[in-house]
Amino acid sequence: MKIGLDCGPIGGLLKMGSDPLGLLDLAIEYGFEGVLLSSRPLREDETLRRQVIEKAGANDLYIELGGAGIDSALSGRSTEELVESWKPLFPLAAEVGSPILVTGLGTWPWEGRVIEEVGRTLADQIAGGIATLRALRPMAEEWGVTITIHTGFNTADEYVRIMEAVDSPHIGLCLDTANAFLVLEDPVDFARQVMPYVHATHFKDSIIHLQEEGIRWLGGSLLGRGTVDLAAIAEMLYQANPGCNLTIEDARAHRGIRPMYAPEFLDTLSGWDGERLSKILRHLWRGQMLVQSGVQLAGPEAEAIDWKEVLPERQRWNAAYAKQLRDRIETPQ
Repeated sequence: MKIGLDCGPIGGLLKMGSDPLGLLDLAIEYGFEGVLLSSRPLREDETLRRQVIEKAGANDLYIELGGAGIDSALSGRSTEELVESWKPLFPLAAEVGSPILVTGLGTWPWEGRVIEEVGRTLADQIAGGIATLRALRPMAEEWGVTITIHTGFNTADEYVRIMEAVDSPHIGLCLDTANAFLVLEDPVDFARQVMPYVHATHFKDSIIHLQEEGIRWLGGSLLGRGTVDLAAIAEMLYQANPGCNLTIEDARAHRGIRPMYAPEFLDTLSGWDGERLSKILRHLWRGQMLVQSGVQLAGPEAEAIDWKEVLPERQRWNAAYAKQLRDRIETPQ
């Protein structure tokens, strides 16, 4: 396993989304071993593409790429239109040496999971995603590239159902290790259920804690400072897929309120039992304690931080933490 940097949040913060060379420089500076890059600038600029390939090769960095969309229900685009947007990405991935193209499905769960409009419901989102992935399956298999859905807005059961319906070794998941909180699932239990289909990661720590309006979720934390059992998940990843990279996503600050008290949202989440509820309550308590002790900042305090100022230290910490975790797993004493 190599340790990489997801350039989405950092690229947005530093206004570097169209500067993959600059993002590679940051990855090298902070001690990472690879990157997840947007495919758009590489697709549009051949000279830039060759420079990125050369720099990544010279520094032994892996490259993984973002893909196009698969959600016909929420995009308003047909399966055929979505497939067309993917066609140039397979030769691009092959050229830059990316075995992975990362996509997404659905929208924020307190919105996307409760849509009742015909053609846009949760069931429609899942069905549309399955149809698009089935149509893309032959191309992915031909080019030897794996399309992975970034886990975020669906339950583990739903992702497994999608994978079983598409049924291809070249269609899988990009496991976000903290996004299970978005659907009120324990991250380790979530990871264990979807692990057979995981080919990429957003390696992330986080907390949740209760507010009057619902659950506040931390979009990203210094690794090891949240309540996600990263060691357990990394061990599972290594046993299931030792070539899977740990690509760190450090999404800064708190990311709004989750509707813990909204029955219409909770009704979309299956599998409730005493064990699951007890684990979520424990995460809520531990998250509250981390906020009260000052280890994690509450929303307003977190938003007041100059994130550009703290970014280098955060990323060096994250890279070092993940490397130590990886090394302990790969070379046990």
